[in-house]
Amino acid sequence: MGKMILCRGKQTDKPLVIEGTGMRLYTAEELCYYIYNNIYLIGQDFINGRLIEFLRQTGEEDLSERVRSLYEKKAGLAEILVTILKTVDYYSVSDIEKIRETLNTLGRQNVCERLKSRGDGYLANECFFSAVKCYESIINDYKGSGLSGSEYSKVYHNLGTAYARMFLYNKAAKYYDDAYKTGQHEESKKCSIAAKMLADRNSGPINVDASEDEYVISREIETLMDNARYSDEYRKLDSINALKQEGNVAGFNASIDEELLHWKEDYMKYSKTF
Repeated sequence: MGKMILCRGKQTDKPLVIEGTGMRLYTAEELCYYIYNNIYLIGQDFINGRLIEFLRQTGEEDLSERVRSLYEKKAGLAEILVTILKTVDYYSVSDIEKIRETLNTLGRQNVCERLKSRGDGYLANECFFSAVKCYESIINDYKGSGLSGSEYSKVYHNLGTAYARMFLYNKAAKYYDDAYKTGQHEESKKCSIAAKMLADRNSGPINVDASEDEYVISREIETLMDNARYSDEYRKLDSINALKQEGNVAGFNASIDEELLHWKEDYMKYSKTF
């Protein structure tokens, strides 16, 4: 943020766990940061007893009671969030007013627009399964009602991307195809070809009769795979393996345990739904 901010509250031992992302918040300031930077992910269900109790545990007893009162009066989401932001005083008044404008905009969106904004937010935060639930709800429950053809095409494309990031390439290819049929964007066509190739990567050599697009994309995939060894992740795993080769069994086991913990946390984040 470019400056130091003194946190006036206290840190709770019982974090507020954000459904959908799995993020854990320990202070009122962290709550404000989450609200400000994830506004598209926040719905009316964000305001509940757990949030009210969290505010109390972080030393914001008065704010906790104010939020409880607003909640019981069925106040709007914008009013409650702005109350939290202004009371904790983590952001400037001008910053908070920008949030109010965004919330008012969201309030004017139809259900599909809101779901898309939420899905896009989950996708950007690598919460892929939560993104899938939003996009599939648009397609299956609302049939894209209220979205333009271009936006509906983006829903299909982003759904394909979410599945691809979870290595479910067959499903990804299906939705990339739907995106191309709907919007005729070349990017969706290329992504579909890539997803199909990745799904069939163990089926045999490259088809010599492949189209020019397929040939070009297959070469791009091969180049990316060749360059993977130069990535930070690969080098990290290589350094862990070096510990074993050097006979540092204790260091190797500790590093493996740490890496597995990170993978488990990532899996929980990717697969958790709201």
